[in-house]
Amino acid sequence: MTETYTVDCRKSAQHVLQISLELRGLAGGTHELAMPVWAPGAYRVVDYSKNVFDVQVIGQDARSIPVEKSAKNVWRFEAQGTVTVTYQVYCFQLSVSGSHADGTHAYWNGTNVFFVVDGEKTAPIDLHIRAPEGWRVSTGLDRVGDDPFHFRAPDFDILADCPVEVGTQRVYTFEAMGKPHEIALWGQGNEDPERLVADTRRIVEASGAIFGGLPYDHYTFIVHIADAGGGLEHLNSTVCGVSRTAFAPFSQYRRVLHLFSHEFFHLWNVKRIHPDMLGPFDYNQEVYTHLLWAMEGYTDYYAYLILCRAGLVTPDEYFEQQASDIKSLELQPGRQWTSLALSSFNTWIAWSFPPSGDLPNRYISYYLKGGLVGLLMDLEIRRRTGNAKSLDDVLRILMDRYGSRGQGFPESTYQAVVEEVAGGSMAEFFARYVEGVDELPFDEMLADAGLKLTRRVKNPDRRKPAGAEEHPHDEDETPEMPYGWLGVMPRWSFESPRMASPAPMGAPIQSVLDPGPSAGLLYPGDEVIAVDHIRVTSNQDLDDRIRANYAPGTPVQIELFRRGHLEEVTVTVGEAPPNEYKIARVKSPDDRQKAVYEDWLKVPWPAD
Repeated sequence: MTETYTVDCRKSAQHVLQISLELRGLAGGTHELAMPVWAPGAYRVVDYSKNVFDVQVIGQDARSIPVEKSAKNVWRFEAQGTVTVTYQVYCFQLSVSGSHADGTHAYWNGTNVFFVVDGEKTAPIDLHIRAPEGWRVSTGLDRVGDDPFHFRAPDFDILADCPVEVGTQRVYTFEAMGKPHEIALWGQGNEDPERLVADTRRIVEASGAIFGGLPYDHYTFIVHIADAGGGLEHLNSTVCGVSRTAFAPFSQYRRVLHLFSHEFFHLWNVKRIHPDMLGPFDYNQEVYTHLLWAMEGYTDYYAYLILCRAGLVTPDEYFEQQASDIKSLELQPGRQWTSLALSSFNTWIAWSFPPSGDLPNRYISYYLKGGLVGLLMDLEIRRRTGNAKSLDDVLRILMDRYGSRGQGFPESTYQAVVEEVAGGSMAEFFARYVEGVDELPFDEMLADAGLKLTRRVKNPDRRKPAGAEEHPHDEDETPEMPYGWLGVMPRWSFESPRMASPAPMGAPIQSVLDPGPSAGLLYPGDEVIAVDHIRVTSNQDLDDRIRANYAPGTPVQIELFRRGHLEEVTVTVGEAPPNEYKIARVKSPDDRQKAVYEDWLKVPWPAD
């Protein structure tokens, strides 16, 4: 059987793709067309088939063949020989895992628009694209000859894995490590394309240096500059969504660089280095693994590290980000309930929409904690091997033995390879920090690289005594006064407009930390409107008022709407946890600490 798809984008302004699929060499009998229910890299079930309509099958005699829908994502028909399947797909979800079409472009993920025919995924598939005049195509698929609208995938997995951008995007190219790269920008903001190209090249080169080269013939960055955010990795491409004002100032632009770095590093970690259940894929149901902490978390660890190695952020800026992540981890009670392995396994339910208000209390992100465990594992391997080996070596071995051969590995292999590189058992490390919920030993591990972590409560409302002189180091020497804290988190901001409740008043609450001063008193979904009968205008206003006016241990009257009913609750204000985390170099490092620091970050220890 051979498959040839044609995607007609000429109704993009109506948010519709018109698709035809020519099937040749069908054996006689019943055949199935199955639309995937998830996109690899986005671990959630999505009913993409809800956007498919007008499915028809035409036989080689030009007669219509009856089509029966047998499941939410499956259509059946009986035929033999050659048939043409035609259907349409409504595409108006602007997200990295969705598909979107309008008057300026058509963008799709293969899992949203293409059928798996009879469960067969190994045959080559041709793709023809019909587009309005003046439109171009950006994709990781290989072109056929000189035709800019004809592509070929060696199998369905590659077809599904290569998103396609067709439209008026601006295209910038560069070469890195002997390979061509393309950046396709759809939308406009405050970007500087020349700078973006130069910085992306440095990310590519710093990443490729870990593995000694790039494992593809060409690579495509599809960038949507709009309101959508996030990123999704693919074998030789990625899609990144950034806001229109994300490219300046540098504190904002650094997030764009991190996103690029994270998604690019996935071309090794996840797309080639992965447990065997993550490829080839079963597109019809959830695929479970306990290793997303290593696939996603370690990718996030390397994303920041690569920016430092590439000289795009300074070591101090890198430490600032790591300290921020440690602060975020230690604020969440969920770290004491859910291990990294369980968080990975539960991804299909824990992070589903709408988000649970109890999420910070019972779960932990395998991105956040996984990245920090990656930091500690890297330093632990360096400690055990006298800085001769590192986490880089673990990934290189996995790439050489499995990734370069297109094979996944059994889950138990990961720990075995780490132990091989470390030169001994890592059972206790895995039991405590991956399978268990022990607190992570940041202080001990960071010391091996000549670094020290400090945690302190910094009260923004502290005032120096009258007449006191200002000195740059005063804040390190003067103890801070504790300040009040309710232990609540504001409502998250990504609700669907259709599903959102009426516009909240005051300070809407998403989560109540447990343990915490408000546990059992304030609820997720409450809308705080006043403190001691004085109106609250926002979450920031609520936080500022409690901090400035209520010492720990002070009762406070909270007026709120709960399910539309006005209520009053008394909360005894708690003492705020540390809110300032800093990682800094020690003043007098020994030679071993300097060596670890320099080999890890690929920068010299500062002379001063």
